[in-house]
Amino acid sequence: MEEGSCSMRNSLSFLFLLIAPLAAQPARVVVENVNDLRACLKKPAGQPLVCALSSSGSPYDVSGEPITVRRSDTTIEGASGPGQDPPILRRADPAMRQIIWVPRTISNVTIRNLQFDGNEAIAPGKEFIDVSAEGNHITVVDSYFGNSTYFCMYIGGPNVTVRDNTFGKLKVGGSIREAPGINAAIKAWGTNATHFNVENNKISDYRIAISITGVPNGSDPQAASVIDHNTVYHRSVYLPDEGGGQIYVASSTNVKVTNNSVNGGWAEAKNHDTVHSYGIEIDGNASGVYTGSNELFNCSISGMWIGNGSNHVTVENDKIHDNGLNGVQIAGNGRLAPVTDVSIIGVKVNHNDLHRGPGAPYPTLPRFWGVMIQNLSRNGVCIQNDSDLDQNSKGAVHSDISGAYSRAGSCPRPYN
Repeated sequence: MEEGSCSMRNSLSFLFLLIAPLAAQPARVVVENVNDLRACLKKPAGQPLVCALSSSGSPYDVSGEPITVRRSDTTIEGASGPGQDPPILRRADPAMRQIIWVPRTISNVTIRNLQFDGNEAIAPGKEFIDVSAEGNHITVVDSYFGNSTYFCMYIGGPNVTVRDNTFGKLKVGGSIREAPGINAAIKAWGTNATHFNVENNKISDYRIAISITGVPNGSDPQAASVIDHNTVYHRSVYLPDEGGGQIYVASSTNVKVTNNSVNGGWAEAKNHDTVHSYGIEIDGNASGVYTGSNELFNCSISGMWIGNGSNHVTVENDKIHDNGLNGVQIAGNGRLAPVTDVSIIGVKVNHNDLHRGPGAPYPTLPRFWGVMIQNLSRNGVCIQNDSDLDQNSKGAVHSDISGAYSRAGSCPRPYN
């Protein structure tokens, strides 16, 4: 009797092991129109759910209310087979501010293998968004964004991941087509947009690629927001004389910017003498920022700008070359608050001295230096001796005042 009971228990345990993985799989509903997709996203809370939109030979027009995710633990995906393009969701209503909206009350949502056509021809501009991620733990992956007016991807909630996407292009008939945007590809904004991860995206043809404003991530480097391994190209033909920092961090704390490639698109620009672009810009009292192993080149002004009260910034092992004004520019004078606690460690800053015409931005600024400092804080900048700064036509370092920086064999690490 005892032997039989043991055998039965073993059989039941084995059966449970077989069933458990099946029970954990989310239900998957394939839909063929926008109304059915909306209905899928309204299903009652409970088991994880995948709402899959079939591939189509033409875009799905979206009008009226945004496609709103009303349940947690949900995936929206494009159901495309071999040789098929991911389905395109296209704005068809000039009054519709978002194509997809994930509200703050929703968590654990994945959006993948879709395309978003912002249809900037009908959208007035400001505050029009393709995907608005305001919930918690939202992931947007393997998708295409094009023709946007304001923000393609808006991060307004915590723990958002934006990974392996293409911005500024759409896939049509198996071919990649240019679909430039106007303002910013990715925008994180406000006190809720903390601890995000933006990685391995391809971004081209926007005024700003990645913009971070007013995001407080605390002070623990292990919990930082991360911008990593993105490839950025600023093609000024679409954005005459516009630009600024292609990766822009302002009024935010605890942000790491690493392993990105930023091409400012300057040398090939038709408006070569007037286009305005930096690689990375750290602004507005940003604090606790680390830049490491980025390549910043072909920008009309400087590869990196740190200014206006920014503090506790570590710049390490970046390669900054072939820009038009200076390699690293530090600005804390005049109307700009002084910059403090900046360390430049092991950077390679060369050939930031390319020809600029008389109409180029900031014609009176000192130019053609590895590091150019206009800062009222004495000893606000430490430059470690392992930095390679000499191969710029004016030399390694310019400072408007004496004592604004120091050179050292080992600089402190203000952050990270």
